[in-house]
Amino acid sequence: MGQKGIQQILLCGFMGCGKTSVGQALSFQLRWEFLDTDAMIERRQGISIPEIFAAQGEEAFRKMEEETAQLLGKRKNAVISTGGGFLMREETVRALRENSGGFEAIVLLDCSFETCYQRIKNSDRPLVRNNTKEQLEQIFRQRQEKYRQAADFVISNEEYVSKTVEEILRVVPIL
Repeated sequence: MGQKGIQQILLCGFMGCGKTSVGQALSFQLRWEFLDTDAMIERRQGISIPEIFAAQGEEAFRKMEEETAQLLGKRKNAVISTGGGFLMREETVRALRENSGGFEAIVLLDCSFETCYQRIKNSDRPLVRNNTKEQLEQIFRQRQEKYRQAADFVISNEEYVSKTVEEILRVVPIL
């Protein structure tokens, strides 16, 4: 069997760390499909993420993320931007790993809380709307540990998107 390389790059990190911006630029560079897990869920449900949270609650949404993780495993040559809480449940991480056949790389886009906060503070995201800056920082710290546990690579995204994309291309063994 030939050398195994990555056919799927999954970007994780806190809200505002740049998953969508980096994901779109990286997929363009690789000529791979770009997928956003939140957008996939919204399309399947026919309503927005804030509407899902309001109508069905966070637990139902996390279950939808796990179902999405199972679907993602079959995608090849894809860059995937995940929601900030996507990797918080072990079941979701397991679904990703088991369904991808080992051809995925999970990349944590690492940013300081302050950088993320500056990017999201005026957004309509449920977590931002319903928490103070201090509460968001506590959520950030709790999630960082989970991101680091799940990640195969940790790449800083404090500066330019192009620099982050270059670094991902340098360290991830793409097929």
